[in-house]
Amino acid sequence: MSGLYQAFETNKDLENSGIELDYGKNSKGAPIRIRIARAGGANKRFAKVLDRLLRPYKRQLANDQLSDDVAKDVMIQAYADAVVLGWEGVEDREGNPMSFSRENVVKLFTDLPELFLDVQQQSQKAALFLVDILEGEQGNSQKS
Repeated sequence: MSGLYQAFETNKDLENSGIELDYGKNSKGAPIRIRIARAGGANKRFAKVLDRLLRPYKRQLANDQLSDDVAKDVMIQAYADAVVLGWEGVEDREGNPMSFSRENVVKLFTDLPELFLDVQQQSQKAALFLVDILEGEQGNSQKS
């Protein structure tokens, strides 16, 4: 594979099926993993969900008057609907297991805005969804 393709070609399936982010261990020593799709790229669902969620705020967006709080709330909902695909080992503040659901994603990201920011940043990194990375994980890398 040529240098530019190797450096920039993303795997469209991976952008939709997702990658796992590892966040260490929970209070019981189990791994904490969050599976995310790419926010953009081949994940067309994200754009559609974001468009639907922003529709009621069309006039405010056009006039650059959308409040930061509303914008953040809309983004959290969009991520809960179209980016976060699942998780394991996630616990609430008291150490109780949190089952994966849209509502729990919204709660977690609202309670932990720095986690939401990290997930946002990771989901926008094309480098995490490269064809070469998937091939390497499958043991089929063309590298010498």
